[in-house]
Amino acid sequence: MRAGERFTDEALAKIRHELRQAQGREVLFIGHLGEDQRIARVEVGARGTAEEVPALYPHMERGDVVIHNHPSGLLEPSRPDLSVANTLGQQGIGFWIIDNAAEKVYAVSEPVIPREIQTLLYEEAVSSLLLGGAFSRLLPSYEAREQQLELLKLFVRGLNEDGVVVAQAGTGVGKSFAYLLPAVLWAQRNAEKLVIATATINLQQQLFEKDLPFVQKALGTKLKTVLVKGRRNYVCPHRLAEELRDPADLQSVGELTRLADWAAQSRTGAFQELTSPPSEDLWSRVCSDVDACSGVRCAQAESCFLAKARKEASAASILVANHHLLFADLALRVEGLGFETAAVMPPFQRLIFDEAHSLEKSATSYFSGEFARPLLQKQLNRLYRKRRGAELGLIPPLRGLFTQNLNLGEIPGLISALTTQLEATDRLLAEALGNESSLRLTKEQSAWWQETMVPSVYSLQKPLSKILHLCDDLAEAWEDQEERPSEVQELKTTLRRLEGLAQMLDRFKNWDGLAQDIFWFQKGRDALGQTFITWTVSPLSVRQVFQDAVFKPFSTVMFTSATLAVQGKFTYWGGRLGLDLVPPQRRLLGLFPSPYDYSSRVVVGIPADFPPPDSEAFTPAVAEYLSSLLTACGGSALVLFTSYDALNKAYTAVRPALVEAGIPVYRQGDEDRSRLLERFKREVSSVLMATDSFWEGIDSPGETLSLVVMVRLPFRVPSEPVLAARLEALKRSGADAFMSYSLPEAVMKFQQGFGRLIRHSADYGAIVVLDNRLVNKAYGQAFLASVPETPRWVLPRRELTPRIAEFLDQWRKRERPLPKGAKIEYGSTTQEEEGYGYSG
Repeated sequence: MRAGERFTDEALAKIRHELRQAQGREVLFIGHLGEDQRIARVEVGARGTAEEVPALYPHMERGDVVIHNHPSGLLEPSRPDLSVANTLGQQGIGFWIIDNAAEKVYAVSEPVIPREIQTLLYEEAVSSLLLGGAFSRLLPSYEAREQQLELLKLFVRGLNEDGVVVAQAGTGVGKSFAYLLPAVLWAQRNAEKLVIATATINLQQQLFEKDLPFVQKALGTKLKTVLVKGRRNYVCPHRLAEELRDPADLQSVGELTRLADWAAQSRTGAFQELTSPPSEDLWSRVCSDVDACSGVRCAQAESCFLAKARKEASAASILVANHHLLFADLALRVEGLGFETAAVMPPFQRLIFDEAHSLEKSATSYFSGEFARPLLQKQLNRLYRKRRGAELGLIPPLRGLFTQNLNLGEIPGLISALTTQLEATDRLLAEALGNESSLRLTKEQSAWWQETMVPSVYSLQKPLSKILHLCDDLAEAWEDQEERPSEVQELKTTLRRLEGLAQMLDRFKNWDGLAQDIFWFQKGRDALGQTFITWTVSPLSVRQVFQDAVFKPFSTVMFTSATLAVQGKFTYWGGRLGLDLVPPQRRLLGLFPSPYDYSSRVVVGIPADFPPPDSEAFTPAVAEYLSSLLTACGGSALVLFTSYDALNKAYTAVRPALVEAGIPVYRQGDEDRSRLLERFKREVSSVLMATDSFWEGIDSPGETLSLVVMVRLPFRVPSEPVLAARLEALKRSGADAFMSYSLPEAVMKFQQGFGRLIRHSADYGAIVVLDNRLVNKAYGQAFLASVPETPRWVLPRRELTPRIAEFLDQWRKRERPLPKGAKIEYGSTTQEEEGYGYSG
């Protein structure tokens, strides 16, 4: 092809000048397209020899096309040329070769020409929600709400203006439809991929199975949508076959056979398909595992369920995922994979976070590093283990004539020595923790750490280092062989994992009390019930993580939840994620209160004569008052605690009285979460006593929940390692740690607990808070000002209980409850949040 067809005269003049200066050597040019799609401007990125030129990605990634000359005049791409072209092509960058006279050009790969973005009209997006629009035609009971229309307008602006949207939408506003409508229209019009990330499985399933299909039906679109799951959700045919050949537990053979029969018929290989799921232990031995994955080299690559799922995702326009999976994807991109190629998910351009109130916790968890005996033991077992006298693992099949000088026979002894030292180190740490569940390394522990633990760390590193060297030599020996078995790639993967764990040990060994990160230990129990210690390094702040992985790379980022603001401001939540570092012109903020009638349907009660929570009288008072309140109100209650100890004491004391009154009472931990919630919803008069995660994510509309009791204001224990470190950092900076962190964090948790009560326009009920700091302390106003306004009864217990019971009884008589087992026309039990307007 003639160069004049691809370059402007000015660009060619620049190229020819540089080539003359190079005197027969290769030059790398970075080309920029003009309006006519020809190269209008070039700059030199590197200069080389007559045979090669450096391929400098920091330069190349700034252009539209990378161009270099072949002084020989032959424009045939070399193997390195094709490799560079492939890498750049994944980012949409073209790769061309020219002759030394810059008269001919060979386009190895073309640049991706950015499509002109077509913005959305608010009137077009909102028309489906208005009376007579597509929604009301499909769902006659649907009624649009002003808050939902305004929220949709904000989301439209976020897409059109490449904004960072932060929207608090109260229960019943219909936030999911408000972002799904513009998201679907945007994906349809601009062929851009969007990701919607949520915190809970329930919301993911609702979005994927119900809301997205409904929105697409209303709009007449047929975009492909995919629910993206982590690899552990899929059975691995290779691991399943291996386990069948040599089961770890002979008693599991029957269950393994049933799994194999199911896998042979399954379309997705997903755990959720199983009608009778296997034990967690068995599933962990047969599910897809990154440490055991050979990728395309696997003998069963064609039947890989994970690969099929990822192929499905690459073809989708809208992906629904959870926060943890999204962070796994973003971490790979930030660590060097980039944002233009596939990671855990395919590349995408726009990002929506629902249930965004929990993002700091999710990001902290994911971006923390860990070392623990089970983690190390898993990798060691992959290398070498003995079962029923047989040698198993990666080492035995990789032994050969050319590996005889590698001393591989030392590995079993080294693994044994390392395992023994691991157990000894765990005992030392367990002794230091005593009765505490966790311990943070601070300057006060410096002497103990240096004198007692550092020598123990050295004792772990010595055998681990030898194992790493031997395995590295083994992998290198196999590199010289023409044919390499799949175990070689698995060995390399295992080596990377072991090196990561070795680096964690190194970080702890070098801890000096001055580190910005948080170093801490926590007790755990393995499958056999044995105590082990997890060593964790957590980030002190996730602000930079969000800058690098979220705010900067993506054109639009939208955050929404029912609880993001404290007293009407996003200062706390936004500050924790670094929202203040985003340019002001990109920030689009909005508060959209619930349309529900809290003022007449809800009361907040505080027993004025209750003992303060730090007094000895508080615990017995809780048991006594819960018995009388729950009995008088006939159950249908959720009782929220801030510790398992308080929960267990109250449950033990209250249960006899409730059982005698015919009120079923359930306790968190007695059954798995989903089964426990199902029983609670089924038994209308039942009481559920719970803590921590049950403050949020529970949807139990109607008669099953009419009373929420918060035993204490949900302040976290200030000795928790991550919290303690962050509070200390705030104090060092001169901030008021309580007012700027502890209080707003507790207020957001309080909002979540408050939000469990009203999930539907026909719901009613009472919130009773036994912690009288809510009215006796000045900061109590921060809690009350952050929830919908309701009547507040501050009365002695003997007056408050009958008032609450009477209030609930009046509403029960007034409202017609849904018949048992009745289904609402569309949606799930959280449909009222989506603005369906069902009125019973």
